[in-house]
Amino acid sequence: MYRGNHWSFMRPTEDKVFRFEPTGETFGAMYKAKAWLSEHGYRYGSSDWGPFIPAIKSNKYDLPQKLYNFNREDYKRVNAVIYSHDYREGWCEVWLVEYMHILILPLKEKWYRMIESGEKREEYREIKPYWIKRLFRDLGNAQYKQPVDWTHVQFTLGYPPSWDKKRRMTFKIDGIDFGMGKPEWGAPTDKEVFIIKIGERYGQSKCKSNP
Repeated sequence: MYRGNHWSFMRPTEDKVFRFEPTGETFGAMYKAKAWLSEHGYRYGSSDWGPFIPAIKSNKYDLPQKLYNFNREDYKRVNAVIYSHDYREGWCEVWLVEYMHILILPLKEKWYRMIESGEKREEYREIKPYWIKRLFRDLGNAQYKQPVDWTHVQFTLGYPPSWDKKRRMTFKIDGIDFGMGKPEWGAPTDKEVFIIKIGERYGQSKCKSNP
């Protein structure tokens, strides 16, 4: 995700997070994280004074050194990041990440809770110029065959502040289609809509420690 002048990454699930505790040496945890990446076939860039250092699984690091110089194609290639808010004295984590282009959709509580419970597996949007432009690349394509590369959808309960994680949930997108939706899930009964198919929920959990 791109926020302001910096790229950001969502914390992955437990099996993809590795934590390194400080050693008492300045930058000690960061050195341990970099050593772990090297041992597992990753090459990394350098810090831009933000919380992330980018890495790719390759014999050679050939991306810009700092995230603030990335474009979207660079961002797509990132396979891991080192994460910390205090590289000098604090802990560091290695996150194994995937490319995420997140569509953010505010919802009313009824639909939010139905998706949260797993009952509702599709979200609908009207076939209007705004949504054609937002979801598909070619405005002139009547069949809507060139969707924007949205990978995930984040549903919010209303319009929460950025720090409110309890009113946000993120899912993989299993596809974007158009047709008749289900009225019990909020689709109109008399016209076709864009159908955003909701996949697996993107989880957040504790990470495991490493020596």
